[in-house]
Amino acid sequence: MLVDIAEFNFEVGGLVEGIWSSRRDHDFSRLVEAMDDDWPAVLVLCEGAFYEHNGSAGAFGAAAAMREAGGRPYVPLLGTLTGDRGPMAPVVFVDPQVITVHHWFSGREPDHLAHRTNLLVASLAGSSEKWRLVAAHWDVNDELARLRDARNLRPYARPDVPCAVVGDFNSHPSGPHWRVDNFDQAPAWRRYTKTHWPPEIGPDGTPVDERATEALDFLLGRWHEPTGRRQGGAGFHCAAELFDDRTPTVNGGAPGTFGPMTLDRVLVNDGFKDRLTDYRVHLPKDPADPPSDHRRITATLDI
Repeated sequence: MLVDIAEFNFEVGGLVEGIWSSRRDHDFSRLVEAMDDDWPAVLVLCEGAFYEHNGSAGAFGAAAAMREAGGRPYVPLLGTLTGDRGPMAPVVFVDPQVITVHHWFSGREPDHLAHRTNLLVASLAGSSEKWRLVAAHWDVNDELARLRDARNLRPYARPDVPCAVVGDFNSHPSGPHWRVDNFDQAPAWRRYTKTHWPPEIGPDGTPVDERATEALDFLLGRWHEPTGRRQGGAGFHCAAELFDDRTPTVNGGAPGTFGPMTLDRVLVNDGFKDRLTDYRVHLPKDPADPPSDHRRITATLDI
């Protein structure tokens, strides 16, 4: 059965007055706009800002808004940001008519282990084959925190249990095809975070040392230019590379970004690699007024 798994970094979760306001009102109209009547069986929503507050009103409100727009009867699974990095954790929306949830490890369980943060263990309804999905939202500033998150994913590279890691990695792997374009158009504060302490990206958008790409390279392997392929790595593969799709997942000119670049990704282990049938980046209908600073991405898996 072909199953769509999507990721969308919804800017501050639709908070009406932004992350710094004391109000916790959400507007989900732009979330519905971004979905464009295309409803995956699993949606990983990054930046679920304060969705757990007030009895999880934000999470249930987003699910209700999508259902009322003709979407699926999603059940929200609330996640956490590793390292207690604030209230913008990912939320995984699952259609229970298609997906059977066996375990959801948010990171707050009494038996919590770091490598089980935001881990979904599921199967298709009526199927005995279990598979895994990890919702990721890596640190935007700290390359060491990103590497820790990457190392926690190593157990899921084992090929006997299919696994996908889906989210906003706030970084890119090595390889000239992932260099950052229009870096000079980024706000000064954003350029500073990536060019100082430690320097990660040069003024032309090229990584200046391995620290800039180490976390994703740990999972995917480091790019070897003479052969034009990756070497090493824990055993994951990037869907965008498998489909030779370099479409940026961040809209150019979005506040706080570097310009067009790919931060959102779907990674699959060998158990899912040959079952990945499609990958696509959804472009906004109005480039001048996109529904979020990021674009939605979708991978189709034969499960």
